[in-house]
Amino acid sequence: MARKHFLTYLSLSTVSIAQPIFDLYGKNLTVFSAGKLSRWEVLLFLFFFLFGPGLAAVAVDRFSAMFGPRVNEATRLVLVGGLSFLSGLAVARWVGVGSDAGYVLLALTLAFLVPWAFDKRKGVREWSRWLAVLSLGLGATTFVQLRPLIFPLSDTEANATVSNNDLSVFLLVMDEFPLYALLGPDGNINAERWPGFAALAAQSTWYRDALAVSNFTHQAVPAVLASSRPVRDGGPFLYSYPHNIFTLYAGETRVAGTEPVTTLCPKRVCGGESEFGTGISATRLRRFLKDVSIVYGQRVLPPSLRDRLPRVDQGWGGFAAVRDKFKQQLHDQVFSQRDAILDGAQALASSAEPMVNVVHALLPHAPWRLTPDARIAPLSPEIGTQNPEDEDGTRDTYQAFLHQLAATDAAVARAMDIIKAAGKWDSTMFVLTADHGISFLPTLPQRNTDFTDLEQSEDIYRIPMFMKFPGQTGGRVNDCPVTNLDILPTVNAVLGTSSDWKFDGLSVRDACPSRDVREVVAATGERRAVSTGFAAARQRAEYYAMLVPNIGPVSRIAAVGQSAGLVGLPVPAAPQSSLVGSWTLKQRDAFGGIDGRPGTTVPATITGTVTLSRPAFEGTEGIIVVDGFAAGVLGELSGQEGEVRFTAVLDISRLGAGAHTVELYVRDENGVVTRVGPPA
Repeated sequence: MARKHFLTYLSLSTVSIAQPIFDLYGKNLTVFSAGKLSRWEVLLFLFFFLFGPGLAAVAVDRFSAMFGPRVNEATRLVLVGGLSFLSGLAVARWVGVGSDAGYVLLALTLAFLVPWAFDKRKGVREWSRWLAVLSLGLGATTFVQLRPLIFPLSDTEANATVSNNDLSVFLLVMDEFPLYALLGPDGNINAERWPGFAALAAQSTWYRDALAVSNFTHQAVPAVLASSRPVRDGGPFLYSYPHNIFTLYAGETRVAGTEPVTTLCPKRVCGGESEFGTGISATRLRRFLKDVSIVYGQRVLPPSLRDRLPRVDQGWGGFAAVRDKFKQQLHDQVFSQRDAILDGAQALASSAEPMVNVVHALLPHAPWRLTPDARIAPLSPEIGTQNPEDEDGTRDTYQAFLHQLAATDAAVARAMDIIKAAGKWDSTMFVLTADHGISFLPTLPQRNTDFTDLEQSEDIYRIPMFMKFPGQTGGRVNDCPVTNLDILPTVNAVLGTSSDWKFDGLSVRDACPSRDVREVVAATGERRAVSTGFAAARQRAEYYAMLVPNIGPVSRIAAVGQSAGLVGLPVPAAPQSSLVGSWTLKQRDAFGGIDGRPGTTVPATITGTVTLSRPAFEGTEGIIVVDGFAAGVLGELSGQEGEVRFTAVLDISRLGAGAHTVELYVRDENGVVTRVGPPA
């Protein structure tokens, strides 16, 4: 009988637990790659969620038998009812039930109906056991999906020879980095705001008309490192991209790699956690299973409860670390990515022999918390993969992004200095690019696209690409129609590498590729032939300059809206405002003692509420004043009434060490400024 009951529990737990989890994880192998799980941990994950709940239910069933048949039968019906309730939640999410009441009603219906039928109808009991065959089918399907993880390709041999073996390569692949963010009004790099990138442009060849080939990291980074058109299925593994920069140069020169998302470099080549983990690690499993629990909650819970959980986007191997309920790892994560750039440069600088060093850094990728002076700002509530519906909310996220981009700029400048100080700049090919960009158009996804909105796709696919060739002393601008598939063939040309391996990109060292159009792909399978050039990037820069001006230093990132001209200036005495009854500031106490040292927290992004005494006219703005100087703008007040929630990004130069006063002023539709005062 235990066997028969196990089959029933297995059937129900497959529908209620295993299927929702496997459906997501089987299609998102990048999560396993980022988590660096070993094959044994992947198999344990598969076994645990396929058979674990059924085995646990049988154990409870057998234990209850010790207390007599009535207790045993009641326990069995409770177990069936509980699994049926979870199945109801899973079905409700699958069919798209939109209300909490609908979720609970469907789940409770199954929780009572299935046990009743199980108890009264022999056919139902038999049917529930035969359904266990679906469990085996799901397990087999998921096993096939996970095969690159369970049977990873250990290595691949290249027949490459390198003639210029006295040269080094430093390939820096940034993440979620659009070109438009770097451009000033004249179409050049804004040197005042981005001195690091401007310095790189002044010493390298800037390929202004560069495109990414994919909009998601798990496809885009392998495309760069393997010069291969993205593989839709299979994941970012050596299994799917055996011919890549690591395996090509492994036998010819020293090779190193930092791969937070992909696993293309064999362990024997890059060592550490570049490839899959080994054995079974309690720490890795605990972190991974915690994420699975969050993912499961997002897959089955009613809408109001899902909203209380961390979101399952924007996290590489850490679904839980995304929203305001973040863990300490989120505090350190951005610094780890900045440090990856610096450590990679230091590794090349200190190497006794030439080397090929690849660093994929998750910068300026969300969550955007780094400030230009390397402090930590509060997490913006607007962060997500879908942009807010209003322009002001989108502007807040873009400002936070620009702050982190400024910190990225400083890291790139420091990496260049490290290599120069070691006397290796002239003999190094320094390449900086991005896997893809990001769009901040209201209501639209930041990276998902079906190419319906061409401005969105221009944001996503136009990326920076700089190549500093060995011996290059001056900057050049190149308008060749390139993609990031062309990087590896160009590296091969510079190093004089010969091999019978074929790549999809072309070398751009000596000539422009002959291309009328370039094909880019979306992770969902859509394709688009791009025929536009650098002028499209300038147009996008002009659009975003209307959100956040692209003139001036990083302190001007806070200068937005109709009140932009006031930011940075002292605010004169003003009459008391009659428009605002009160306001609150979540970070109020933080202004009482700011630590100005790098790595400390700073209220550069603030949130709160403003309670209006009467409706505000269109064009009304709030002004955050710190120590008597305008430091940020609230655009949320325009045309609103009642209680208004706000987010604002402040001028970081006003937030030095020490205690600060913070007040709210209001600028009405006619430009008249009145004072509200400190927060309640």
